[in-house]
Amino acid sequence: MTIKNVFIVGVAKCGTTALSEWMVVNGLAEDRVPGEKEPYLYANDEPHAARSRSGNLPLLDASAGYAFDPATVQRLPKYDTRLVLCLRNQFERMWSFYKMFKVDSLGGGQAEDYFSLYQSEGSGTGRAPRAASTFSDAVIRICQAYFPRRSHLIVEGYARQELEHLRTHTFMQRIEYELAFYLSRKQFPFFSIISNSFYYTPLRTLLEHYLPSDLSVICVSQLDDADARRRFVDAVFEKSVETPPVPVVFSSTEIAIDEARPDFDDHAFDTLRACLRYDLVQARGLIATTRLGDGLLDNAELDRYLVTN
Repeated sequence: MTIKNVFIVGVAKCGTTALSEWMVVNGLAEDRVPGEKEPYLYANDEPHAARSRSGNLPLLDASAGYAFDPATVQRLPKYDTRLVLCLRNQFERMWSFYKMFKVDSLGGGQAEDYFSLYQSEGSGTGRAPRAASTFSDAVIRICQAYFPRRSHLIVEGYARQELEHLRTHTFMQRIEYELAFYLSRKQFPFFSIISNSFYYTPLRTLLEHYLPSDLSVICVSQLDDADARRRFVDAVFEKSVETPPVPVVFSSTEIAIDEARPDFDDHAFDTLRACLRYDLVQARGLIATTRLGDGLLDNAELDRYLVTN
């Protein structure tokens, strides 16, 4: 089978940028939209220009929100396609996502340094480096992509309200707000720090439309091992080639904000912890059916913080 399409369908802040760059730099795939990691072409049903492959490489789309929208998953090509879902410790992912918006609110050189860590002109991908000055507009455009154009001004208004809330509230205040929002409206707000740390629903959505053998679920950190990389490349690209390690950089790790890193073992997180623990148990039942099973997951890292004394 010739693989024509590769989608990294999630999860944001789980190493998707590093993985997508590694695929392009090592000649495993080419960007579906040249120079763009996350084009979000399939977020709506508006027609977009089809792109033919320039050679034998599959087209790569690493729009990390796809897995969380059932309508988008329905629009993705179903044949000659491989999907990759990247996971990370749920609490670490939430904190990283939250810090991204906090750093943006700081502005200045610190924000520029943070966003420059995503990718640089020398990465070899042809992608333009990110800029702090355009971050807010970029994330708002992603929200708008899922809605009809006639509602874009309304979406922008709600999105800017959520950006302001993220910038002016603490991590715990944001969690309490999102839980109340969800229990009241049965959906999470824009830029939720919680929602994408629940892995069962996106897995179920993907497996409702694809064969389990089409989907590989990984922790990008596991690709530091040469044998793991060989298995991954064979599973996704049906190739037998040697590749270097994926240079994973969680860009918020070394950036300080005016808020201490939470103690995720604290009992204040017990309700959320119980929900995440249940979700992971359910997700593992689905992961076991996928192409690589849990062979490229760091299960100890995923379980960290989910059980406390």
